[in-house]
Amino acid sequence: MGRFFVGIGETVSLSTMTPGAEIRDRLAQSAVYDRLESVLGLVNERSSSLTVPNKWPFEARAGGSVSGAQLAITWSRRNEPSATLHLNGDVDPEHAAETLLDRTYGLIAASFADRIIGRDGKRDVTAGMLRLVSKRLNKLYTGTFDQIIHGQSLPLVSIDHLERDGPNPFLYHPRTGEVLGDFTGLVRQALVRLIKRNRLRMEDVDAELLASLFRELFSNTHLHARTDLEGALYRRSARGIVFALRPVDIPHEAFSAGLSALREYIESMERLAARPRVEFLEVSVFDSGPGLAARAFGAPIPDEMPIGGEYELVHKCFLKSITTVPNPSHGWGLPRVMHALKSAGGFMRLRTGRLSLCKWFPPGMTEPRVTDDDLRFLDIDGGSPEQHARVEGAVFTILIPIGLGN
Repeated sequence: MGRFFVGIGETVSLSTMTPGAEIRDRLAQSAVYDRLESVLGLVNERSSSLTVPNKWPFEARAGGSVSGAQLAITWSRRNEPSATLHLNGDVDPEHAAETLLDRTYGLIAASFADRIIGRDGKRDVTAGMLRLVSKRLNKLYTGTFDQIIHGQSLPLVSIDHLERDGPNPFLYHPRTGEVLGDFTGLVRQALVRLIKRNRLRMEDVDAELLASLFRELFSNTHLHARTDLEGALYRRSARGIVFALRPVDIPHEAFSAGLSALREYIESMERLAARPRVEFLEVSVFDSGPGLAARAFGAPIPDEMPIGGEYELVHKCFLKSITTVPNPSHGWGLPRVMHALKSAGGFMRLRTGRLSLCKWFPPGMTEPRVTDDDLRFLDIDGGSPEQHARVEGAVFTILIPIGLGN
């Protein structure tokens, strides 16, 4: 029996020498981006069951929760129709299930599993967990923001295969099922609950800009989440937004979670910030579609395609009037996202296909016009784009600094 180390103090048993023995991937509580990528690499190599933490500190890092959701979606697609989720024993058993489902990555993992096994490693608890999933979704779809907010984040998700009464009304029009035309009211409600708790000033936040980011990113996600490259509905599909307040004490190495580009961005705030703590508003979206490059290519990206070719396909998605949808009303969303990002002095990470890309701008730009140089993305570890483990869907994480001058 071989063992892979995928987290501090954690192992994954690989029982390939025993016929019928199960391979299990276990994501450690201490896992951050590098460990997440290690598990994604293993998931791409062979079938396995999965265990995720009920409580995961990485969830409070930029993009942590949506990155965990992308892992769960990728794992499910690689293992269906027998994707087996094993519940973790890292918290009090009376509250373990609710603790897991309170987190976006946990909700997606449970919703995308074909079978769920209890903490004892034997008992099938699928039916009971799905009842709890339904209860959690009902709260997310019909509750107040005070009920929905978890810690400093507000998760807004839509899980197609579990929706009996239509998609999430916070994101979709209840009668037409179309994406809401204006997210300004939603953003202002969320800001009241996230910002005033931390004694920040509403006037320091451009709610219109944030609402525009919500609209553009989620509209793009909505278009590409539910169907495969042939237009067929996925057996399971989901998408969502996580809106969060991320306070960071500068300098703070832990917040960058090992990403050199994010560390450089945070360090750039040191000379601009009037106080040692800076708050970032996070807008993260995820979807379960084929990914940006595959949509642009019109087919799955072959393994033999150079990573530069995949990068060029993604890069074209950020150019004006480039669209994979034959509709003149589409094709401007991602260019608008880049304009908003530059105007706000923000940071963006994009994880799709075999790419993990980033772009950031310092605050206070006097010329927010997006240039060709602004659309040149770097690998998340710096330098030219490199090949990473293949993932399903796309994850965008955007950070906007607020209150730098207070």
